[in-house]
Amino acid sequence: MTPEESPFTLRHLEEPEIQFEGGTETSPKRGLIRYGPRLYEEGHHTIKLGIIGDRDSIRRLTELLHDMEVGIHPGTSDQPWQVPYPGLGKSSPLNLSINAKKGWRRQIRRRDIQSVTSKSTPRDRMERFLKLVRKDIEIIERDSVQPNAIIVCIPQEVMDACTPENQDHARIQSEGSDLRNRIKLIGMEARIPTQLIKPSTLAIRTDRQRASRAWNLTVGLLYKSQRGHPWKTRQIEDGHCYAGLSFYRERDEGDDVIRAALAHVFHGRDHIILQSDPLPNITEDENGSPHLSYEAAKQVGEQILEYYEAQKGTRPSRFVLHKPSVFWEEEREGLLDATDGVRDLDLVWVRRRPKIRLFPPTDYPAMRGTLLSVPDDDVHYLYTSGYVPEETTYQGSGVPSPIEIRPDEICETPSLEICKEILFFTKLDWNTSDYAIRMPATVSVAKRVGTILSEVDTESISEVRPQYFYYM
Repeated sequence: MTPEESPFTLRHLEEPEIQFEGGTETSPKRGLIRYGPRLYEEGHHTIKLGIIGDRDSIRRLTELLHDMEVGIHPGTSDQPWQVPYPGLGKSSPLNLSINAKKGWRRQIRRRDIQSVTSKSTPRDRMERFLKLVRKDIEIIERDSVQPNAIIVCIPQEVMDACTPENQDHARIQSEGSDLRNRIKLIGMEARIPTQLIKPSTLAIRTDRQRASRAWNLTVGLLYKSQRGHPWKTRQIEDGHCYAGLSFYRERDEGDDVIRAALAHVFHGRDHIILQSDPLPNITEDENGSPHLSYEAAKQVGEQILEYYEAQKGTRPSRFVLHKPSVFWEEEREGLLDATDGVRDLDLVWVRRRPKIRLFPPTDYPAMRGTLLSVPDDDVHYLYTSGYVPEETTYQGSGVPSPIEIRPDEICETPSLEICKEILFFTKLDWNTSDYAIRMPATVSVAKRVGTILSEVDTESISEVRPQYFYYM
């Protein structure tokens, strides 16, 4: 078969640039060093930081914060992907400081840990630890000057006690409840974003690990402390509204209630989180993926556009919805009616694990930005992870695989432009300093939010907050 006869097309998409305080770059770390973060106040920014943890974790975290002040070099080699951490202070290109005063520290004492481990079941131990965390956050909250964010260090004994047998520590869950999600909700109730740290995060053995921890901690805390993103994309046009959709079940004493978690992005705003009302007549397909009824789809579309109109004073000219499952006819009809008056409607199915991979004839995996398309079917496979030439490495584990992108029949924008937009949305998650994330932030953020809002004590919160920094 000649290239002209092939049903596939293969191209490489240009790496999107992101906007910092003084210029653009493709790499978050290099951009922060070269141009500095976008700050929402003039001059120097200080992150006011609260800390909750046992004696050992507070000591280790304090050591890391001290190293962050003076700077950390990840090694002796000059590899592009080993970006040194430049340090903090007014002379740092980051233009940041961290103030973790003792009045914002709460130590989990030995007797507190024993009160957790003495409970008979993992769920009871989790509930006891959450009660301790809630009390400490409330004490910090009552300070005359509140911190911008609170780090909660999970003691190893608490992790062991709260993790059921035959379950690893990747996520601390018991009877359907997740420790991380519950702490996020406690922080939301106090109106103070939280950052969780596990013992493995503070078990630092090399300067490379130390620099990586410092970068990720800085980016996350900066976003949470100033309530705004440290970089943005240049490619969101005014009048364009993007949203990602994910479903979750709200657990209560009665029947499960399905809601939608919506990650909302438009010009001048970063991730805004919307929680739908209970959705009527949800149907699951053979893979367990929920699908909206006409009424539910119309409700979701109207809610997104009502928020946009309240913020911008007008309806968008273009509305793009990313969804992790195929669109059914009822969903199309509901969204079409909800978006009456919007010039362009783009419905896009974005799937995480397609059954296809590319194997280049080199020692390196496929490059990030590689796009394999099947034009006749309008199906596209985009490598959002992979070898990055400017960093001369692939930093993932295993062989990278693409994500699958299927523009729906209701999609006005050319497919190539849709794929380019999805690539730049992989650079808009301020929960990491990595070069990019795998899924577009519209979808990944909505999914993360849904897992938190599904928790059992969601109803105990007086108001579910829409800002992403409470969930990350």
